Amino acid sequence: MASNITNSPAQQSTSKLKNKTSAKTAAKLHDGERARHSVTINKTTPQQVYEFFRNFKNLPLFMKDLASVEIKSPKLSHWTVQLENGITAQWDAEIISEQLGEMIAWQSVGNSEVKQAGSVWFLQAPANLGTIVRLSMNYTIPGGKISELATRLMGEDPDSLIVTNLRRLKSYLETGEIPTTKGQPSGRDEDLAPELKH
Repeated sequence: MASNITNSPAQQSTSKLKNKTSAKTAAKLHDGERARHSVTINKTTPQQVYEFFRNFKNLPLFMKDLASVEIKSPKLSHWTVQLENGITAQWDAEIISEQLGEMIAWQSVGNSEVKQAGSVWFLQAPANLGTIVRLSMNYTIPGGKISELATRLMGEDPDSLIVTNLRRLKSYLETGEIPTTKGQPSGRDEDLAPELKH
């Protein structure tokens, strides 16, 4: 199945206001690496995908190496990444802007090991054929053990993690499964959030 991953402006049906908001969010971290990609998820509505994503406890279901997200308050959450070799990184993220059913923007706060800011938009696909999810991120990862973490997570291309996670999100919401590196599905439809079963 085609992934429909793209960063083409022709497939990003957003207003100038939305673009400005995303740019402001990405600018929060100054000199960090920036990445922006989008994916079209079939058989969904923007509201459904927004509600799934807004419950950050769902993110480890499809985000590679994300072990857990602890909800501290309606705006604050604690994220933990754990790799197979035991390397871990943790950070707190705060929602800094939100439009119900349309957009979520966040940034890391405090003495987080991973400094990041990002935004995600949930847009109606042409002809009501699904949802366009556009993810923009800006991140800075300091040296030491976190450099190894960055290499393991992102490889040589800083965009690769975002592309991978968008593909996994698409697969999960369309089929209830996440393909593994060996080409075998991982995950079950029973794990799919109730509002996204169809």
